[in-house]
Amino acid sequence: MYKELFIVRNRYVDSVSLMNVQARAMDEGGVHLAEVQMGTPINIHVLKEMGFDVPSDAELSDLLIGVEAEDAAACERCRQLIMDLLDHKEVGGGDETYSSLDEIDFEATGYNLVQISIPGEYVVEETKKAVDKGCDVYIFSADISLEEELEIKEYGRDHHKLIMGPDCGVAQLNGVCLGAGSIYNYGPIGIVAASGSGSQEVGAVIERCGFGLTNLIGTGGRDLSKVVGGTAMMEGIKRYEVDPETKVIVLVSMLADRGVMDKVLSFADGCSKPVVAIFLGSDEKLFEGHKVHGTFSLEEAGLKAVELLTGKPAKQGYSDDELEAIAAEELKKYAPGQNLYRGYFMGGTFAEETLVYLTTHTDGIEFWSNRKNDYVKKLPDSFKSVGNTILDLGDTDFTTGAVHPVFDNTIRDRRMIKDLEECGDVAVVMIDFIGGPGLDFDPFEKTVKAFKDAEARTGRHITVIANIVGTYEDPQDFKTYVPYLRENGMIVTGSNMQSAKLARMIMEGLKK
Repeated sequence: MYKELFIVRNRYVDSVSLMNVQARAMDEGGVHLAEVQMGTPINIHVLKEMGFDVPSDAELSDLLIGVEAEDAAACERCRQLIMDLLDHKEVGGGDETYSSLDEIDFEATGYNLVQISIPGEYVVEETKKAVDKGCDVYIFSADISLEEELEIKEYGRDHHKLIMGPDCGVAQLNGVCLGAGSIYNYGPIGIVAASGSGSQEVGAVIERCGFGLTNLIGTGGRDLSKVVGGTAMMEGIKRYEVDPETKVIVLVSMLADRGVMDKVLSFADGCSKPVVAIFLGSDEKLFEGHKVHGTFSLEEAGLKAVELLTGKPAKQGYSDDELEAIAAEELKKYAPGQNLYRGYFMGGTFAEETLVYLTTHTDGIEFWSNRKNDYVKKLPDSFKSVGNTILDLGDTDFTTGAVHPVFDNTIRDRRMIKDLEECGDVAVVMIDFIGGPGLDFDPFEKTVKAFKDAEARTGRHITVIANIVGTYEDPQDFKTYVPYLRENGMIVTGSNMQSAKLARMIMEGLKK
């Protein structure tokens, strides 16, 4: 066996690209291991633990390629493949590649969107340059200040261009899926969202009701902060207001600055089209005096949009009566003393929606989380569950220097096995699966195996409630895997809120 580390100086590559390239490299003949990472301290530590000799002068901006293969020739072939993929030199590809925006003739090519994934220090300059070229901008990069975010969003607004981001994980424009989003059918509903996984859920509910989206405009999670002031969300509303194909508008965000939320709602009141809003964790008071249709769950927002479109109440998934019947059956299967809940979420919005719902709809049951929230107790150690625990596995606690679980859900499966083996009193588990072209293509079989192993070792029945966030156009093949999950003992609901309701019904039953 031959092992070698290659270093490419001053070559920044975003985490999504690295994950996809690494997966392709692992399929190369004769290659047993391929690690493609930026030179962060934790990545350097991991590579050293794997036995790679990392130069002492490796820096954050350096690309590190660790390969273990049958021989030196196989290592070199793998390195070359990785570099070709990063340089977009795929066999049969034929796409044009550029080293800067200045090399592109935007008028001749017709390009009208620029996606930016570069170190934060260059984001402002490149964003303004893209706007000057007449383009909307999608920014995956995250590390810029709030003041810089406001600067580029106001620049986009003044030039009538969308600035999606920074740290925008999900969007779809003119049928093109951006970031980690799903592929939606075309339809008459438009979404503007400061929540990536939340907007995916709303879009999935709309599609299950038989409709689609004109666009999904992401804003980045800080758009409704006091500094940024909802600038991008209001620009998205403007874009839909003049689009003849968009008949209903949906606004999606977690709870943000109350003054900014009210400002955005007041702006939306001026629309000639119906507007639905879900500001997760808000109350009815927020929507008092506004024309906007306030909703209080992601599922409700999607269903309300369909109702406003068709004039008829919409539904999908399980009814409350059906969930009660499922809960009654599950309550017959537990051993004495089995009464705890665990939630393992890849989508931060789903963790938030769940903890808000469970803590406000159950009496006398205490919940812990790694999320900072007024509703739950903060875990002393994010890597050790306590009692009834709700985990956001996409939080920086788990993703700093590591792959986000939507790209590889191993982190979730390992944590679930560890928890269930250490605590035999767990009765109910909630999980999510998130789809999209850039994500883990086959997350299901690994999780089923993890669940089966844990259940076998504990010797107890465990209720696993799963919510699939995705569409039938996504490569994860949900049509096949929904029955597969059910055949393997999981309960697959129609939304995260349905999963939370079922968990609450079981927890209350166990308490009684």
